[in-house]
Amino acid sequence: MEEKTLLTELGVAIDTLKTLALVTVDTEESHPLALPEPPAPDKVVEYERHMNAISKQVAPRHQSLPAASLRDYRAGFPDRAGSYLLELVSQLLREPEYVTALSPAAQKRLQGCVMDLREL
Repeated sequence: MEEKTLLTELGVAIDTLKTLALVTVDTEESHPLALPEPPAPDKVVEYERHMNAISKQVAPRHQSLPAASLRDYRAGFPDRAGSYLLELVSQLLREPEYVTALSPAAQKRLQGCVMDLREL
């Protein structure tokens, strides 16, 4: 696992989700029960690249979480997409195999990711 790649991809993915969340919230004229608009195809392709990069950095048992995040991002649900990444990051901070592989600085950045993901 390359912690730099993991942290970079997570950071970009979180920023992308925050942007989508702002767009979703900024629908003043829409009906309260309206479904969110999915992101543009080019944004989906970009997010997919980030999720694929993250999947390559984690154990196979965790690869379903980035895939689920991508699925919900495609549908326009940044909160749900973020919840899967939150679960992934929480597991990375909890499981001994990752705790020993990550530097203290990386662990601190992942804790920051947890805070950011909870805001979604």
